[in-house]
Amino acid sequence: MSTVPTLARSYEVLRPKVLQRLLELRSTLDPSLGRLDDATARAQIGAVLDHLGNFIATGDLGLHRGFLHTFLAMRAAEAQSPASVLAMLVAIGDTAAQVAQEEGAGTPEGADLTLLLTRVTASTARAVNDLIAEELGRRAAQRAELADRARQGKR
Repeated sequence: MSTVPTLARSYEVLRPKVLQRLLELRSTLDPSLGRLDDATARAQIGAVLDHLGNFIATGDLGLHRGFLHTFLAMRAAEAQSPASVLAMLVAIGDTAAQVAQEEGAGTPEGADLTLLLTRVTASTARAVNDLIAEELGRRAAQRAELADRARQGKR
C-alpha cells in the first residue's frame, strides 16, 4: 500500500505549523516578504504550501511546473529575480522539512514526511532551474534572430 495518501494527510495536518514558522521567518527567507503586510505574505506563502501539498498528493510535476512558472512571473512583476525566487522556494521547502522533522521526531512517519519534503524541495528547485534555463534559451534565440535580421538588413 502506498504511503503517499498518509504522508499527504500528515503534511496537511502539519501545514498550519509550517505556515506559522514561515511567517515568523519571512523577512529572513526573502526580504521582499518581510516588507509585505501579513495578509499578503500569508497569501503568497500559503499558495506555495498549497501547491507543495498538491504535488505531494498527486505527484503531478506538470501541474507543479505550471504553478512555478506562474509564481516566477508574478514575482518578476514585483521585481524579484529568478534566483531570489528559487532561494525563497528552497527556504520554504527546507523549513517545512525542518518542522516535519521536529514534530515527527522519533517516528517513522515523521522521518518519511521529512524525506518526502526534502525530495519535493529538490524537485521544485530542479523545475525552477529548468524554467529559468528555458527562458534564457528563448531569449538567446530571440537575440540571435534579431541580430540575424539586423545583419540581413545591412546587406
